[in-house]
Amino acid sequence: MASAASGELPRLAWPARFGFMACAMPELIKSFAWDAFVLFYYAQVVGLDGFRLGLALALILVFDAVADPYIGALSDRMDRAPLGRRHTLMAAAVLPFAIGIAMVFRVPADLGQWQMFAWLLGFGLLARVGISFWTVPAYAMGGELTRDSGERNIVAVMRNMGNQLAILTVPWVAFAYFFVPGGGFSKPQLNPAPYPGFGLFVAAIGAGLMIVGLLATRARMRQVEALDRAVAAEAPETLPQLFRRLVAAIRLTPNVGRLLLVALLVLFVNSVVNQLTLHLATYFWQLDGSWTPRLLIAGVCGSLFAMFVAPAWMKWIGTRAAMISGLAAFFLLQAGAVLLPLLGLAPLPATAAIGAFVVAFRVLGGVAYGLYVVPFNTVTYDIGDEHEANTGKPQQGLVASFMFIGLQVGSGLVALFAGSFLGIIDFPVGLPVDQMPQDKVRALAWFVTGLILIAGLAMAWLVGRFDVSAEKQARIRAELARLRAGDAQSAEAKPAPAP
Repeated sequence: MASAASGELPRLAWPARFGFMACAMPELIKSFAWDAFVLFYYAQVVGLDGFRLGLALALILVFDAVADPYIGALSDRMDRAPLGRRHTLMAAAVLPFAIGIAMVFRVPADLGQWQMFAWLLGFGLLARVGISFWTVPAYAMGGELTRDSGERNIVAVMRNMGNQLAILTVPWVAFAYFFVPGGGFSKPQLNPAPYPGFGLFVAAIGAGLMIVGLLATRARMRQVEALDRAVAAEAPETLPQLFRRLVAAIRLTPNVGRLLLVALLVLFVNSVVNQLTLHLATYFWQLDGSWTPRLLIAGVCGSLFAMFVAPAWMKWIGTRAAMISGLAAFFLLQAGAVLLPLLGLAPLPATAAIGAFVVAFRVLGGVAYGLYVVPFNTVTYDIGDEHEANTGKPQQGLVASFMFIGLQVGSGLVALFAGSFLGIIDFPVGLPVDQMPQDKVRALAWFVTGLILIAGLAMAWLVGRFDVSAEKQARIRAELARLRAGDAQSAEAKPAPAP
C-alpha cells in the first residue's frame, strides 16, 4: 500500500480496469440509442413535425451542455461526500437516466404536436441530464485512477473498448429482437410497436452497467482520494461564476479551449452520421433488413480493431500526428459513403452491392476513428494535468466537462439543423420506400455530405494547433509530483486538533 507521504498509487488491478470499462459503456449505450433512433422515431413513426422536433432536441442538448461544466466543477470539490467526489454523483444518476430513457421511447397514442414536444422535452431532459451526472464524473475518474503514462494508455484503450462494445450491443439486440420484419411495415424501424420494449432494454442494460462500474472501481477511488491533497470546501458557484471560470481556464490553459472545439466538431460529425443513418439506410441506400444492422455496427468493428493498434501507432508517429491522420481518414470515409452514391460512382440502391459498399466504408471509418480517439482521450487526461499544474487544484472534472460541452452542443446543433431541414423540405412521414420522392431523399443526402465536409475542414486546421508534446507532459508531471509532495509534507506537519 502506498503511503500518503510518497504520493504513489499501487498498480491498477484488472478488476478496476474492467470496472472503468463498464463505467464508460452507459453513456455510449444512451448516445447510440438516442442518436440512431430518437430523431427517426419522432420524425417518421410518431409524426412530430421537423421544427418542433429539432427545437426539442436542441433545447435538451443545450441545457445538458450548460449542466455538464457545473457537474464537473461540483464533482471536483465533493471530497467529503458520502461516496467520494466522483461516485456520489454517479450513484445519483442511475434512476433518473433509466426512467427518462425508457419513457422517451414510450409516447402515448393520440398526443397533439405540442404534447409530443413536451413529452420528448421532459423525459429527454431527465435522461440526458441524468446520465451527465454519471458520465462527467466517470470520465474525470479515468484521469485519476492512475498517474502512470503507460497505465493511462491502457485506461484509454479500456474506455474505448467499452464504448465500442456498447455501440456493438445496442444495434445487434435492436434488430435481432425488437425491429424484426412483420406487422405489415416495409421496414421494421417504421413499426411503432417495438419502441417501448427497446427503451426498457436500453434503460436496464445502462443501469446494470452503472452498478457494476460503481462496485468495481470503489476500492481504487478510496485509495486515490486518500492520497489526494484536501480541497477546501467551497460554496457552489452560480452559473455566471462558473462560466467566468471556464473562460479563465481557456485563457490560462489554451489547450482546454482547443479540446472543447475538437470535441464539438468530431461529435458534430458523429451525430450527423448517427442521427441520420436510419433515414439514409431506409430511403437513400434502401438497405434491406439484413444490411441495416450491419451498417450500424460496422464502424464499431473497425474501431475495436483500431483499439489494439492505436498505442503502437501513437508511439510510432506521435500523439498529435496520430490524431490528425485518424481524423483525416475518418472525415473522408464518412463523406465518401454518401457523396459517391450521389455522383453515381457506387452500386445502385436496394442491392446487396450498395450494402457491402457502405458497410466497407463504415468499417474503414471506424478504424480511422479508433486511431484518433485513443490519443484524444490520452490528451484529455494530459490537459487535465496541465490545468491542475497551472491552478494548483484537481481539475479533471472541469476539463472532462469541456469535452462533454462539445458533445452536447455538437449533437444539439445536428438535431436542430436536421429537424429544421426535414421541415424545410417537407420530408414526408412514414411513407413506404417506393413512394418517397427521390428529390427530397437526394436533398437530405447532400445536406449530410455538406455538414461532414465543412466540419472536416475546420478540424484539419484545429487539431494541428494542440500543444501536447512528450517533453511538455514530462515537465507537467514533474511539477505535479513536486506539488503533491509539498502538500503531503504540509499535511503531516499540521498539528492534530485539540480533543
